[in-house]
Amino acid sequence: MFQRGVIRLAVLGVIAEACICSGISKETRSPMKLSPELGHVLYIGDSITHGYEAPSYRWALHKIFVDNGIKYDEIGIEVGNNTAVGNKSELIERGTTYLGMPFQNKHAAMSSQRAYETSGRKHTSQRLGGTDIFDWLKLPQADKTDRQLNEKPDTCFILLGTNDTLSDYGRRGGIAKSISEVSKALTSSKGGDLPVIIDALRKVNPKVRVVLLSIPAWGETPINNTAEDYKCVLQNLNKQYASLAKKKKAIYVDLNEGLVDKTCEETPGRAVASFVNPKDKLHPTLQGDLIMAGLIARTMGYAGRSAGLPRKASAKFDRSASMLFEEAKGKEGVTLNGERLVMNGGSKLENVWPDGVDVSKGFSVQVKVALGNGGKEGWQNTEALVLTVGNGQHTARLVFKEGAICWDKDTVLYPIDMSANKEAIRVTWVKGNPAEHLDPGFYVWLGDMCIGEGLPDSTPALNGMTIENASNEAVTVESVALDGTSSAPAPVGLVEEEKIVEVK
Repeated sequence: MFQRGVIRLAVLGVIAEACICSGISKETRSPMKLSPELGHVLYIGDSITHGYEAPSYRWALHKIFVDNGIKYDEIGIEVGNNTAVGNKSELIERGTTYLGMPFQNKHAAMSSQRAYETSGRKHTSQRLGGTDIFDWLKLPQADKTDRQLNEKPDTCFILLGTNDTLSDYGRRGGIAKSISEVSKALTSSKGGDLPVIIDALRKVNPKVRVVLLSIPAWGETPINNTAEDYKCVLQNLNKQYASLAKKKKAIYVDLNEGLVDKTCEETPGRAVASFVNPKDKLHPTLQGDLIMAGLIARTMGYAGRSAGLPRKASAKFDRSASMLFEEAKGKEGVTLNGERLVMNGGSKLENVWPDGVDVSKGFSVQVKVALGNGGKEGWQNTEALVLTVGNGQHTARLVFKEGAICWDKDTVLYPIDMSANKEAIRVTWVKGNPAEHLDPGFYVWLGDMCIGEGLPDSTPALNGMTIENASNEAVTVESVALDGTSSAPAPVGLVEEEKIVEVK
């Protein structure tokens, strides 16, 4: 892999730390052997894969692969993504580089594509030139077409079923009425569209790595927006997807642990509003793409983004919880127990950077906390714990609520039951490199999964750090550490550990 920056010799390794987020543990990661090479990668899907007013999860996944030295080559019969009227800054042209690595933007996806069109079961339009998986792979059933792949796929990502479910069956009397029919059409071992597609891929390459993605959550659309609709698709149908993946020895990725609004009690299953396009309430935004890509990489067993930064464990940070407590102002209501801070309701811990510490080029803070009761008494959508850190010029304000990690006030970065959280959250400032599409601003990680990139400064400016318990209940901060450099978290999963692109 050719990359700009400082590149050291590669040493492959699997980091053995436990990683528990969104129900994904070390034990439930990819059942297939990990590799730093994905080979020829084919993306199959509809407009969610193609991209609609955002580059799609493929661009976000590309950045994860580049950050971790994962080699791959995109193949496909289509190139590009849909043009965003009046918002071309969110489009990624073919060949756009991220830290020196071009994104070819190749795929086999198109708006409104159905699984039955991809499998060849029915051809009802000229989407993708009226071709199907057999045409692309040059199998005996293929028609004569110039839409064929010149390479055999080594890794294939499949995201199909949204149009079949929401557009077809959802407009014919409702999803609940037809869920058994659509489930059979999509997943049946006897001619179901997804098994047919997977079997075709295995005919040309028996060792192909297949990654089957769940149907992702959607927002408050004009139809298909009842609690029963969400349950039928996101729980019932996706369970069939997971079962199929197990039978076919494929990797199944549940995208909805990171997309569904945990606090939306009237219609459980609805996506976080800011994660879907505000016009159609369906296609992912840039933040939705980021979360989808992070969950895909994590489920496959790969480490998260490094954003061009060196990786550094919080144990090596300049200041631990005990040091911060000793130096802090306003300790009223805060006690120290080992490296734990026990904060009474309304208490606040304040620190400033010591004299002589230069944080103009970057800084990081990491905190580990669990709070709330998992919505047992109704989800509290108010600020519970607020972490603020800055260097006088750039300030980050991270807000923890019972059901979400938010930026500043109400910008949801990740929906999560904070009472069950077992991972550290890191915030760091990144100078960035806009020419190489590394956005400047703040980056946020949950574990080693990036859940926020290029986030804007908060106000007012702060030169130091504060932790405030904004609730009425006591909160235990398991650990907190502060550092005068910018760094990404220590990785969990397979990476080329020493192959780091350092942005200068």
